[in-house]
Amino acid sequence: IRYPGHAAIMKALLNDLGLRHRRDVLKDIFESALPATLQDVVIVFVTVSGRKNGRLLQETYANKIYAKRVGNKVRSAIQITTASAICAVLDMLADGTLPAKGFVKQEDIALDSFLANRFGRAYAQHEMVSRLAG
Repeated sequence: IRYPGHAAIMKALLNDLGLRHRRDVLKDIFESALPATLQDVVIVFVTVSGRKNGRLLQETYANKIYAKRVGNKVRSAIQITTASAICAVLDMLADGTLPAKGFVKQEDIALDSFLANRFGRAYAQHEMVSRLAG
């Protein structure tokens, strides 16, 4: 969730003005024009519908992730969620949870394994996880 017009602004900067290819200029613009904050929130909201044991069901997973201390440094919610997702998958590759060869689709990664991972735990909403992962 950003704000109305966010996608159009990003399209104009990246595509129309060509700043996709001039990342140093884009970075300077962002750093001088936009205030940094650690008070962000990442909202994860997923709703799925389908048949389970012959019944049509709908399940919803919702979670808010806030900035917090990681090691000796406070990290923003967007930093935590971006890094933890990548690190969880790499960790699962390294420990053999995921196959080391071939293409692994996102939907092939079991939710319970992802959320149980030391990095994937950043996404866990503890009371809902066991019910949805099963």
